[in-house]
Amino acid sequence: MLRPIFSRKRGLLAELCHIVEHLLISAYSRAGVEGRPGLILFVQTFGDLLTFNPHIHVLAADGVFRADGAFVVLPAIPVKLLERGCRIAVLKLLVAEGAIGERLSGSMLAWRHSGFSVHNGVHVPAGDIEGRKKLAQYMLRAPLSLEKMTYLPDAGMVMYRSHMHKGLKRNFQLMPGAQWLELLCRHIPERFEHLVRYVGWYSTRVRGERARKTVPGAAVQAPEDGQVIAARARSAWARLIYKVYEVDPLECPQCGAPMQVIALIDDDEVIRRILEHLGCWAPREVQRNQRAPPRDGKGLKSPARELTYHPVPDIA
Repeated sequence: MLRPIFSRKRGLLAELCHIVEHLLISAYSRAGVEGRPGLILFVQTFGDLLTFNPHIHVLAADGVFRADGAFVVLPAIPVKLLERGCRIAVLKLLVAEGAIGERLSGSMLAWRHSGFSVHNGVHVPAGDIEGRKKLAQYMLRAPLSLEKMTYLPDAGMVMYRSHMHKGLKRNFQLMPGAQWLELLCRHIPERFEHLVRYVGWYSTRVRGERARKTVPGAAVQAPEDGQVIAARARSAWARLIYKVYEVDPLECPQCGAPMQVIALIDDDEVIRRILEHLGCWAPREVQRNQRAPPRDGKGLKSPARELTYHPVPDIA
């Protein structure tokens, strides 16, 4: 009932993040341990079959960080406590925004099955770096998988198969291509909309404070050598490519040995001489100011194609 409201007013997704943030910080503070929680919030608007299902994923440290950087483990927060707090705060927000009335809000608070849910059953051990990466990738995944989608050109239909949807009672979507695109467009974020938020110990402000602060008794770190910094910068692009495509661009495709970048060449003449030496230089003659007209096999100009108009059904 409430999901279409967030679809029409995407700005409320940011308020939803604030609600989750305040609930978690309040729950951690009740433990009586002074410190900051470490939270990373991810906004997702899609379910298994691309239906609009706004929810928040939270990558949370199971404790708080003291001012000196020491980490204190805390007991797990009861999900019922978070679920009720989220339910009350969201309904209060929607009433304040004029999206629902007081009467409907009161009725929904009295429902036995509220429709709100909180889950904290996924845990990653402290030393499992690969597990944290996979969990973060899951939280940042795309709305759909191309492997699950099939386009039927004869009928102009799209078939998408995924897990069983509890509400739709099926594990597939079958609809015209234009309707499928309209379904996808619902999940496109607005301009300058943040889908990832860093809170507490991971926030930009707190990280900046740690960088400026000198911890008493800590050894002063010597400045790094310029060659070390340059080498680290050169390898950053390879690390990012491996993160996305899971392929190491610095691994030789023939023998598997590690390769090293020895130079970055951007001089046209040097590039031409290298390609000529390798027998790979094959420039194409292209007119700069105008494009040559299309020709058929006999060298004659091809006749202009007639444009046809196909009306698109109104899906608004």
